[in-house]
Amino acid sequence: MDIYSLQFDPHKISHQQEELGMIFADLDTAVELMKKEEKMIIAELTLQFSRQKMYKNMKELDGLIFTHEKFKDFTNRYSETLKKRNRAKIRFESFKTFVDNLRTKIVNERIMTQNNL
Repeated sequence: MDIYSLQFDPHKISHQQEELGMIFADLDTAVELMKKEEKMIIAELTLQFSRQKMYKNMKELDGLIFTHEKFKDFTNRYSETLKKRNRAKIRFESFKTFVDNLRTKIVNERIMTQNNL
């Protein structure tokens, strides 16, 4: 929805702000859950490689983990989710700024009308 096409209807504006906030909140939750998933993937792969004794030191273990297909897949999904979350945050914050500016404009117009300026 184009914020500049909104008429000053407090219900519509409030609803739009809530909607944008919910989208951001949902994506933020997804990012937080994915941080936990990352730890689980690393733990799982560490255990897998430890059982197979496929590495000599921690650097090699890190290399095996970070180049594993499962971790690469996670990284791609995480990157996309983080990108969506960041864009949703920008939309939400921009809309909040727009609403604040709109309130200021209305208050200023009201004061000017009262003072016949």
